[in-house]
Amino acid sequence: MDSALILSARFGLLILLWLFILLVLWALRREVVAAAGVRRQAVAPAPIRHEKAQQLVVVEGPLQGSHMDITSVEDLSIGRAEGNDFVLGDDFASARHARLFRRGSDWFVEDLDSRNGTFVQGSRIDQPERVAVGTDIKMGRTIVRLTA
Repeated sequence: MDSALILSARFGLLILLWLFILLVLWALRREVVAAAGVRRQAVAPAPIRHEKAQQLVVVEGPLQGSHMDITSVEDLSIGRAEGNDFVLGDDFASARHARLFRRGSDWFVEDLDSRNGTFVQGSRIDQPERVAVGTDIKMGRTIVRLTA
């Protein structure tokens, strides 16, 4: 009788373990599907505006409203530290967070290995990304935008 009770307890424990594993796999699948849906929405290309960028403006964040004339600039660094060309004043931004540079008439943003990453239109970038007038660039809690 004791061996039958121990055997049934083992099978019961094995069934509970498999149920737990299946529950974890189901939850992971649900999150992956949800993340893929969000990524599809975020990657949808925004209409490219071919206007010349005149200013870099903080549209959201601690220094909202700050701006910089970029008509005569080819390359600028953006970050929290005072040595940057455009200082964010955001504790969630890295000291040297990103670099904004011009190639021809196009502007590009590049993440400088920041801890929290740089996001263009909601998608995290890992290589230089072309940005047009009106494109949101998020660094920490700050969102900057090129304006005409």
